[in-house]
Amino acid sequence: MGESLRVLVYGSVDAGACDSVRLGVYRDLLGAQGVELRTWGEFNDYRISVPADYADRIDDAVRDGVATVDLSPLEWADVLLFRRWYGTVHACEQCDFAAADATSVRDHCRTEGHEPVVRDRIVRGLLQAIEADRSVLQGRAMVYELDDDLLDPQPWLGFDRRLSGDRDLIERFARRADLVTVATPTLAGRLRAYNPNVRVIRNAVVPEWYESMPAGPAESQSFLYYGSGARLHDYAVCRAAVDEMASAAGVRRVWLGSTEPAVRAVVDEALPYESEVRGFIRRLAEVRPSVGLAPVGQDPYSRSRSELHWLEYSLVGAATVASRTMGGGPYDVIRDGVDGLLARNKTEWREQLRRVTESASLRHELAGRARERVLAEYDVRQRVVEWADAFRWAAEHAGIASLRLSSRGRAGAAAVPSELAVEAEVRANLAHRRLWRARVLEEARTLAGIRGGRDVCWTDDEAFARRPLVTVLITGLEDGRVFEDGPAALERALQSATCQTYDNVEILVVGEGGASSPIDAVPAARDPRVLFVAAGNGVAGRGAWVAPMSADGEFTPDHIELLLALATEHRLELVYGVTESDSPDGSPQFIGSWPPEPGAVIPGATLYSSRLDFFEFDQESWRVEETPEWNRWRRMMGAGVRMGRVGQVVYRRRGPLSAD
Repeated sequence: MGESLRVLVYGSVDAGACDSVRLGVYRDLLGAQGVELRTWGEFNDYRISVPADYADRIDDAVRDGVATVDLSPLEWADVLLFRRWYGTVHACEQCDFAAADATSVRDHCRTEGHEPVVRDRIVRGLLQAIEADRSVLQGRAMVYELDDDLLDPQPWLGFDRRLSGDRDLIERFARRADLVTVATPTLAGRLRAYNPNVRVIRNAVVPEWYESMPAGPAESQSFLYYGSGARLHDYAVCRAAVDEMASAAGVRRVWLGSTEPAVRAVVDEALPYESEVRGFIRRLAEVRPSVGLAPVGQDPYSRSRSELHWLEYSLVGAATVASRTMGGGPYDVIRDGVDGLLARNKTEWREQLRRVTESASLRHELAGRARERVLAEYDVRQRVVEWADAFRWAAEHAGIASLRLSSRGRAGAAAVPSELAVEAEVRANLAHRRLWRARVLEEARTLAGIRGGRDVCWTDDEAFARRPLVTVLITGLEDGRVFEDGPAALERALQSATCQTYDNVEILVVGEGGASSPIDAVPAARDPRVLFVAAGNGVAGRGAWVAPMSADGEFTPDHIELLLALATEHRLELVYGVTESDSPDGSPQFIGSWPPEPGAVIPGATLYSSRLDFFEFDQESWRVEETPEWNRWRRMMGAGVRMGRVGQVVYRRRGPLSAD
């Protein structure tokens, strides 16, 4: 795998639930992906130096600009990651009091019996240095990770005034980062106003942490909601419906995460906050809820949250009822009536809670399907691949933010379009990479489903018992090279397909034409196994195996027999051999090395199970400097398709070959 990519996190990765869910749980898994994650504090505990006369006045030194940040941790890193929000204003820990000076906060805390927050004295100076001088990062990438819409916090959250003093810092991080990572598509849309390079990496769960927990809900029903006391604002969305059903059906109301008097007043049982993730899961499972509540408001902050409540409810056996929000929101991922229930207003909350309360079978079905889906789509072992790819992308595009920012306001009409073109290409390439990653994950899941627990995607009777039908797929009639010597080229191709030592074949010729097709004048096309298929109508071969061929190529007589024997003997899903062609000077050249690599595999030298046809060609593979054919092969290898090679010629083509 080579040397690990080094990611330096400014801040914590496991100090609380948010830190752990977004990064902490991935530290070891990232190591297996070739990405090493460490925090700045592990190197020097965020050390700063001040002049001797400021020895006991660090805040004054920072204010006066004479404090020096120790940047030595950067020497280790390839990527510098900033996270969420760093409190730099003077503020109170227990309430939303903030002030421009430390004295005011000390006086407030003394009066109220509170404590001042521990401020971050370094981050503003560090970011200012990066903005002023690109050489501070020395070619390292900068990533900003955000899982809440801190650009639009609501007063009811309890930290609005504290956050307002750092709003400028959050905006600067978002603009200056080479890549911004967020937890939801809604939040991504918000951040794209500041940075075009935003990548959604959804939250995930560690299934093993739930395995030893109590299984399923208790015999008596209970509604569960979790969150801080500030979440009473969200709970108001469903409170009337919850109270009504709790009274009518004797359902217990439980709140996990706060024991404040205001919380205790609206539920039957209030449990304290658990900052350690596994402790929280244990407490969540001990409640054994039958229904998990996930209400959110319609404000931008609430709509940008993640679907974490649904994930965790599902893994402890609870059916989820969640808010459906206008304009998108965290629970858009739920399939209403399949793996959860959605409610748009208080009336719908009453109806959905009534349905799920009155029907044990509905609760069981919703919870079971949700659990299956969460385990299939939200496992940290899947999500870690996305994190690793994000860090690699950032490292490979270090400085792209500086390029974008430096182009703004540049004089000269010619300069602006060129910069805009660069930005557009970067955005398009990023979108394609994200699509490619999603496709790879989906193809791997599809392949596993087709295999159904077997080691290959084909069944034994498809392989030997019935001498499986092989579809020979001939394409390329639109290529002018094919008929340079008349129909003779296609005649040779068809002759090589019809005269195989393995004769259980169908031969589909794909090209332009109607009732009078281009193959009418080719004698070999009179074989009843040959069928012309007009391009654009779709190709639906009946064979269990597919042998592709170009119209200007030829199979060796034992092409199919040799490759099929290799596939069945060694239980392979795709096999290939060597291609012989003419080099530019007329001498023969041989292509077909192992392992597969760009230019080393010619499609006409392959045989593969037709069940692999879900691997489609990517017509935008040029964005990653790959041909569609090689891109498809690489996705197959990434999904785990079993491949093999024979070291002899199985295919011939006239003229020099271009790399596939």
